[in-house]
Amino acid sequence: MTSFWRKLYRGWQVLPIRIRGTIIVAIPITSLFTVLLPFVWLKASLAEDEAWIQHTQTVRLESQRLLNALVDAETGVRGYGLTQRREFLEPYKNAQLVIPDSLNRLENLVQDNPPQVQQIQNIRGLVDENLEIFEQKLILQQELQRIEGENDVLVPAASLYDWLEEGKASMDAVRREIERFAETEEDLLVQRIQHRDSWRQITWIVLCLAGAIATLSAWLAIHLFYQLERELAHRELHLQESNRRLENACNQLQRFTANASHELRAPLAAVLSNAQVGLMDLDDFEEEESTGEVRQRLEKVVAIAKQMSMLVGDLLFLARNEGLLAAESLKTLNLNQFIQELASEWRIQAQNQGLKFILTLPQNQIIINADRNLLGQAIANLLSNACRYTPSGGKIELCLISTPTQACIQVIDTGVGIPETAIPHIFERFYRVDPKRSKASGGFGLGLAIVQQIVHLHGGTIEVRSKVKRGSTFEIWLPMG
Repeated sequence: MTSFWRKLYRGWQVLPIRIRGTIIVAIPITSLFTVLLPFVWLKASLAEDEAWIQHTQTVRLESQRLLNALVDAETGVRGYGLTQRREFLEPYKNAQLVIPDSLNRLENLVQDNPPQVQQIQNIRGLVDENLEIFEQKLILQQELQRIEGENDVLVPAASLYDWLEEGKASMDAVRREIERFAETEEDLLVQRIQHRDSWRQITWIVLCLAGAIATLSAWLAIHLFYQLERELAHRELHLQESNRRLENACNQLQRFTANASHELRAPLAAVLSNAQVGLMDLDDFEEEESTGEVRQRLEKVVAIAKQMSMLVGDLLFLARNEGLLAAESLKTLNLNQFIQELASEWRIQAQNQGLKFILTLPQNQIIINADRNLLGQAIANLLSNACRYTPSGGKIELCLISTPTQACIQVIDTGVGIPETAIPHIFERFYRVDPKRSKASGGFGLGLAIVQQIVHLHGGTIEVRSKVKRGSTFEIWLPMG
């Protein structure tokens, strides 16, 4: 059993936090519905029992009402026969109104119970028979009164006794039938009361179990919630520690990159200068076969040293420029004039490569706060890529547009384009869409990373749209000054 709970606990621990949180929230909700459904069912059963009890009591009361009406009718007839006073006929007349209505109500109340319906039919027949006897006795008594009044003759006592005893057997029969019907209802009432009481006991038991289940589920949910909270807190501490270590590692790497780049610049400059001096010294010698071979090697050293110097410069720039620029380094810059100056420099280079260069400027002056040199480097990198990857006969366009809150610098080319799968990665350091082509053109995959960093330093964003063999569009969005 212990191993089962251990396996269950381990299975719980490996579940994702989202699923565990959902389960924790679902525990009290599920318990609530689990308790409510049987409780509602029990309450409905109790309500049904109460309705049946009320129905049975109504039948019993109506049976008693019918019996009382019959007794009143009999008493009224007997009283009239003994006293000859008509006020004794009032109960009889009222009973004649009550009895049919009472029989109809009883029949409607027990219509779902065929044996009781049959009993009511029997009672109805006996009641009708007794009412008919009562009516005949009254007619007879009235006739005797008429005869007595005309002839001045007294009715014998024996005749009066026979008159009083007439219908007694029928009345006893109907009374017994009504009492038997009432006893049946009494038995049903007792059964239904017992059934109701048993369901009440079950309801109380269910309520106690519901309270226990609710308490247990609440405790379980709270326990799991606290456990999850502790786990999240532990993960947060671990994540903070990992972040701190990563920050330290990044800072160390950044310092190392900056220091290494700085230290490499001097020896690279020395290599480049010595190689260039060696080339100049070769000019003083006559052309020989060995001299030409040495010249090729020195020229290769110069080319590699220049590339390495560019790489070191880019790395040093990326290492030194993190975060946003200081406010004092941002100066007011007229973008219209600035873009025009850049265009005049790059138009000649584009034309030398057989490319058409187009400049588009707005009529209104656009003023921003920026570092002139850094922003110029970002735009120059985009124009350099456009010239590098656009075949001869293509077109490069430099545009400046604005919105009420932002300025946009667009560099559009009709070059080879960028595959859609590569677009999310082109701003990563050392990422090259086509390594062979980039290596042949002298690129290291840092140009666009520098552009993005410069744009972020100015609080802006850079966007790109491109299609293979149709060209690319780079947009630099900067906040207005």
